[in-house]
Amino acid sequence: MKKIAIILFLIATTLLVTACENKEQSYNNIIDEKSSLITSEGENSLEQEVSSNVKKKHIKSLNTIEIPISTISNDLSITKYIEVNEDSSIQEKMQIIVDAVSQEAFNNLPMNVKVYSKKNIAKINLIEHESSNKSRVTWKNDYLNQDTKEYTINTIIKNILQEEYKGEWIEKVQLYYDGKLIEID
Repeated sequence: MKKIAIILFLIATTLLVTACENKEQSYNNIIDEKSSLITSEGENSLEQEVSSNVKKKHIKSLNTIEIPISTISNDLSITKYIEVNEDSSIQEKMQIIVDAVSQEAFNNLPMNVKVYSKKNIAKINLIEHESSNKSRVTWKNDYLNQDTKEYTINTIIKNILQEEYKGEWIEKVQLYYDGKLIEID
């Protein structure tokens, strides 16, 4: 009887130690995930504390600003923030925003942006992947069809214009696909 009790005690202790080790590993993953440039709004307090510590490190090394990226998923508005060097040119800031929007809302489909500073215009060209024949997701079929075209245009333009940004920014956005200006029908 004592042998069975000792064996059960050892098994329980081993399971407990293993469970605690896995929890520590997942906590380390949270820290690694928070070191990325994109952070979410509305996270729990422990994650916010970890995120703020990481952000403080970024702020000390660079003079950065947070720019919101908003998307809609399953009828929920999701806002995430990207950190951009405040001293970057408008062209560089636009490319970072376009890349983040593509990642968050459009399955990483490529977009190029060209900023004309004198006119404060950003021209964005939506580009298909080189291997679009093999790719399952395309601009034309998935994001510029009758059902999703308006959402695509609104998402890109809203995130590019950044109406609440106080510094020098662009005032107009033009979207192109296959060399043609995209218009709402």
